[in-house]
Amino acid sequence: MIQIIALLYASNNGLKGLREFESKAIPILKEHGGVLVSASSNKNRSSEAPDEIHVIQFPSMKEFEAYQNDKRIIALGALKETMISKMEVHITDSFHEY
Repeated sequence: MIQIIALLYASNNGLKGLREFESKAIPILKEHGGVLVSASSNKNRSSEAPDEIHVIQFPSMKEFEAYQNDKRIIALGALKETMISKMEVHITDSFHEY
């Protein structure tokens, strides 16, 4: 399993625009075995903080790469660029219990 932490910064369209993109991308993500574990935000965030933080899991990098290369996700690229001004992605594949 891999886990993806995505820090999303909305464009001038705000969270409404961010969610417009996500509403189209998440069903495709699920078709590739992905799970949106959580989508969260901090209503008291600083202006430098991300608008939303997503935790996503895929069974492996193979499924994640298939999602990234899905022609429908590629077709959403222009919408993504319009709705998301910046995105930081962190991928982990080693999990620890404390």
